[in-house]
Amino acid sequence: MGDKVHDYLVDWVINYLKNRDLLVKRIETIEKDNSGFDVYVKFKDKEQFFIISPLMKEVDKALSKFDPDRHFGLVVLNTTGNFDALVKEWGKFVKFKHLSVYFVNPFSQLDKRWIIFPYTHNNICGEGALKKGLMAMFEMVEPVTESMIKDRFE
Repeated sequence: MGDKVHDYLVDWVINYLKNRDLLVKRIETIEKDNSGFDVYVKFKDKEQFFIISPLMKEVDKALSKFDPDRHFGLVVLNTTGNFDALVKEWGKFVKFKHLSVYFVNPFSQLDKRWIIFPYTHNNICGEGALKKGLMAMFEMVEPVTESMIKDRFE
């Protein structure tokens, strides 16, 4: 997956965050490419840094940039491979109290995104029900396939 997909998702998440903030007006600034992160958001009460990684191939590399005490977002495409990586590496994600993972398909006819907060979810969901619960959220958004990406971006 090339830079076109990455750049599209950077713009998508910025627009999503701005639209979500229309009523509450908590965002002070949004910047691209700040401190080694794809998107930086300064809210009135916190800062949040985003990594846009269309495919979760290098989970350890992305997570190594996160500080357990700061707010982070990881934006990925809603693919079966990304879902499987989340489940497989769940123990690594739950170590970050303020991490949110956005699974997106901007072209979905259903919802466009689902968001998981692994630390919080882990505290309220039993391990036996983890995959089933995550799958229910995953299925709310159409999965992205490689052919969809090629059709849109190549």
